[in-house]
Amino acid sequence: QQQKTPVMDNSISPVQILPAREPLSSFLVDDENQFSLLSWNILLPSSQDNWWCHKQYAGNVDMDKRQWTFRQQLIQERVLHSAADIVCIQEAHGDTFEDDFGFMKDAGYDHVLHKKFRFRCATFFLREKFTLEQVGHKDRALVTTVRCKQQQQTQKKVAHIVNCHLSGGAAPERRLRQVHDALDQIRKWTNALEQNYVKQKNGNRPSPKNIAKAEQALLDYQNAGFIVCGDFNSDGNTAVRKLLVEGSVDPDWHEPQYPDLRLSSKQRKQPFGSFIDAFEMAFGGNVCDGDYGDVDSLTNDARPATYVVPNLASLLLLPISEANGPPRTEFGPQVAQGIAETLNLNDFCETEIDLAFEQVDHDRNGLIDQDEIQKLLVSAYVSTYGQQIKQERKNFFRGFGADEGANGLTKEQFMNRLIALQKDREGERKAFGLARGLGLQKLSKLDMEKAFESIDLDGNGLLDEEEFQTLLETMYVTIYGEEITRHRAEFFEGFQKRIEGDTSKELTRKQFTDRLLELHQELEGGRKGSQLAEVRTDADAQKMIERFTPLLQDALDEVFDKFSSNGATLTQEEVNAFLLKTNGQLGRGGTYRHTSAMFEKKMDQSTEPVELTRDDWYKVFARELAEGKWWQVVYDLEVCGSDLRSHHSNVNSRDRFYQGWLDYIYFKSLVCTSVQDVLTETERSLVYKDGDALPNEWHPS
Repeated sequence: QQQKTPVMDNSISPVQILPAREPLSSFLVDDENQFSLLSWNILLPSSQDNWWCHKQYAGNVDMDKRQWTFRQQLIQERVLHSAADIVCIQEAHGDTFEDDFGFMKDAGYDHVLHKKFRFRCATFFLREKFTLEQVGHKDRALVTTVRCKQQQQTQKKVAHIVNCHLSGGAAPERRLRQVHDALDQIRKWTNALEQNYVKQKNGNRPSPKNIAKAEQALLDYQNAGFIVCGDFNSDGNTAVRKLLVEGSVDPDWHEPQYPDLRLSSKQRKQPFGSFIDAFEMAFGGNVCDGDYGDVDSLTNDARPATYVVPNLASLLLLPISEANGPPRTEFGPQVAQGIAETLNLNDFCETEIDLAFEQVDHDRNGLIDQDEIQKLLVSAYVSTYGQQIKQERKNFFRGFGADEGANGLTKEQFMNRLIALQKDREGERKAFGLARGLGLQKLSKLDMEKAFESIDLDGNGLLDEEEFQTLLETMYVTIYGEEITRHRAEFFEGFQKRIEGDTSKELTRKQFTDRLLELHQELEGGRKGSQLAEVRTDADAQKMIERFTPLLQDALDEVFDKFSSNGATLTQEEVNAFLLKTNGQLGRGGTYRHTSAMFEKKMDQSTEPVELTRDDWYKVFARELAEGKWWQVVYDLEVCGSDLRSHHSNVNSRDRFYQGWLDYIYFKSLVCTSVQDVLTETERSLVYKDGDALPNEWHPS
């Protein structure tokens, strides 16, 4: 996705659509005041870490065309031919980056590579045109500030570039935070310049030269151009779009795709004003109005999809029905996150879960009872609403003079605050919570005086913030008390339903572990409305197996029978033969991990030689599909002789492909004069008419 835009102008002009595969430099009319930018997710280089990349290709593509040496050459040709002034790459690999993109240095580019993550962003810029001023390494976002080297002007113009590869899947709240934090980094840089300007002006011996220099630096940043580009891993009416276009996202707003998911406990906003989607300007399609996936991408006036892959999901899984959706917990993501934070669960590994059990099992009897779950949920709610509690504490103490109330609130101030709380609807609810937390029947003067004395723990006649923090935590637990009680019951009922006749009110270590794994699923993609849920338990796997299409089940049976000598089970040697056929060597890939775990579990339970059943075989692929590896499942089955892709609908049908509008270039304080199409007419016809899906021998991503 490419954009050509002149610098530092807020006006909006008609946008020209440039033909694909043409050098952007050939369209520049004012090199001093224009720059071009290319944004591209290149698909992780096929190194040791991405050995499986060849599985994403259609079966008719020669294996040598899938290797990194060939893909790298295609990427090099495309990037250098574009002659873009700034190149924003997503999915660079940190370990091999210098070898993968050494050609950019030779072509006159300097660069910044994100210092974290497996899938890294890299921003290149022509060293003869730009100097680098600032770098920020944020969560899946690389923030840079560059200054143009304009020889004919003393004021050299500044541009802020946010190059991002946002989180995928059912994580809109994280995508929102990632873009917000990236823009907030630019705000902090600007604020630092403003503070320096004030310091120069108000110094003991102010220097006019230093003041002018500081003022100009501040003005450069205040008038800078902005680009936010990259792989957003989402389309439609998203929180990221709302933040960029409207400037803020309120805590009660929800993405249409995730109506039950709370995005933030507080308003998220950015101070720079409204950003513009470059391709929306050019094509008139904002990917928010209806189902943009129905657009016919063969028409030249349609906004081109940026992600076009075979629609393998329809071959493998039946659609989710509302009544039989993916497994999920009863908590909802916000409280689930609070539980995870309370128990220090990050990776949900065995060690973390063992420590969590010990933390909750207060009486050390090896069982978790209802009182222990009650304490866990109380702590989780305090953690869930921690930011709100912190803000409430600040609001409660705010409004008194610098001296008055500086060390705490007097009894009179405390009572005035309680009375003021009742003047709005939400305040009444909080006042009720405070009253219940303090054991008050009503907020009378006498009762409030007694309440003050009960929470003035040090008896100094002042209520400090630490004392009020404890009270607020009690208030929130009181307000949400019914929810906590309901969640406690549901925490146990899930097992009573699974084990007929079980009326116990205690959980074993294994049952508690299963609940935490379901909690992890809630946080990582098992939410209502998502296509897939993480499979961590046998029950999760079984629910995924129930969605297998007859075509997939037949293919799995065909390959199972091919490697099984007795038609009923697979030995370790037979599984190894399958793994060598599909992965090239033992010790790598999801199928290796899943089968190894199954063998280890069986060996722990038996002294006899162990084998995998047909049901175990299904569960291996249920786990692969839960991770979104459609292409890998299809490749593994087809390389073993099965035939899946030929069952696609006819070659001219758009149903053969999944189209996504996942990549964007948003801008502000710039004029976008043109955008470049992503495919030539010939390439578009090869994809949509001839079924030459991406990646392929002429397109490496």
